[in-house]
Amino acid sequence: MKPGWYAVVGWLVLIAGGCLPAEDPPAPRWHYLHAAIIQPNCATSGCHSALTALAGVNLADAEGAYVILTGHLCGQPPHPQDPPRNYVTPGSAEYSELVYQLRGVDSTGRSYRNVMPRDTRLPESEISLIESWIDAGAACD
Repeated sequence: MKPGWYAVVGWLVLIAGGCLPAEDPPAPRWHYLHAAIIQPNCATSGCHSALTALAGVNLADAEGAYVILTGHLCGQPPHPQDPPRNYVTPGSAEYSELVYQLRGVDSTGRSYRNVMPRDTRLPESEISLIESWIDAGAACD
């Protein structure tokens, strides 16, 4: 028995499906970023822990760190009358202070004054995760 045209169309759909461009992976979630990157690298005893909180920045807990970085509470959208934050510009990693500090350069490529973390630079893959979270709107999960 020869395959009918339904079978041929089915095979073409399967083959074409493998040729479709892959979708971008979803942006990482805030609590993952905090637990995997920010807390172990930034909320250390000599930097932004609850005990030291250099420059008044305590990044030890996820909700508090989110407020400091974005200027609004986790789970609540920003209000138009809220002043912009210096650390994260939701939707734009290119204009976010946090990215300048992590990369050591500003949006024009000039060396930046406050490179963080101080002791060891974060791997490119971790900085890219933070950038993709910011570019996706810096949502809190």
